[in-house]
Amino acid sequence: MAILLFDWGGTSIKYGVWQQGELKDTASVETPDSWEEMKNRLLELYQQFQSRYAIDGISISAPGCVDPQSGVISGLSAIPYIHHFPIVEELSGLFSLPVCIENDANSAGIAEAALGAGREYDSVLFVIAGSGIGGAIVDNKVLRHGSHRYAGEFGMMTLHEGQTFSELATAVATARRYARRMSLAADSVSGEDVFRLAEEGDNIAQQEVAQFYHWMAIGLLNLQVCYDPDCLIIGGGISASDKIFNGIKQRLNELVNEKDLAEFLPQVVLCQYRNDANLIGAAVNFEQKQRDRR
Repeated sequence: MAILLFDWGGTSIKYGVWQQGELKDTASVETPDSWEEMKNRLLELYQQFQSRYAIDGISISAPGCVDPQSGVISGLSAIPYIHHFPIVEELSGLFSLPVCIENDANSAGIAEAALGAGREYDSVLFVIAGSGIGGAIVDNKVLRHGSHRYAGEFGMMTLHEGQTFSELATAVATARRYARRMSLAADSVSGEDVFRLAEEGDNIAQQEVAQFYHWMAIGLLNLQVCYDPDCLIIGGGISASDKIFNGIKQRLNELVNEKDLAEFLPQVVLCQYRNDANLIGAAVNFEQKQRDRR
């Protein structure tokens, strides 16, 4: 079986082929400006791969609130033209092949739970931290969508004085707080800048980095207490830095000791697949759907 995979993003469309448990021929193109252009580009890529692989189906990782059953994407996303119509039905007709679709964070989560860092565990929470915080809940390799398909929207959790997990514990939020305290333009400093300045001895930057670790640890501890998973897998931009990952784990250890909650200390691990997680998750999703139909 060969599956053509697409990972739709606001600026680029990643793609590749999954065959015999291996991701092959990955590349990316710029995200088209309209749905008609998107369909044409997807069809072009399909025709290119068709000459080299016997494509059995197509699986997509997409932003937004995805309903895998109806094949409709609701909510909002960085690709405004993909919402509120039967997108899977249209693409199935275009390719004359089975098409599956899943939310991007859910795709990454199922990749890590089924094949990656969580493969040895039964109950997994995947937490992805970038400009915001999202994730996925996976029990016994089965993705949990929730009754309103919002399971895994961890970033919406309120942590402090009306502020959410996403508003407190991202590099973007850290940069904004630093800029405000230094009377700088909000977009003049990046999260990377703040972490670098902290390393160089900037006292305000060090305070804000400490706040980042604190709120990330608070959020993760809340998730552990609420769901009691076997492990928490960390993905997204922060997963690229061992120093940041270790800083989060250190603050978690301090928190559980301060509150006498040692039994709740989560098993926190780094994601394995990083930039390929969405594509691999799309493949896992397609294979699971095909097995369910048999």
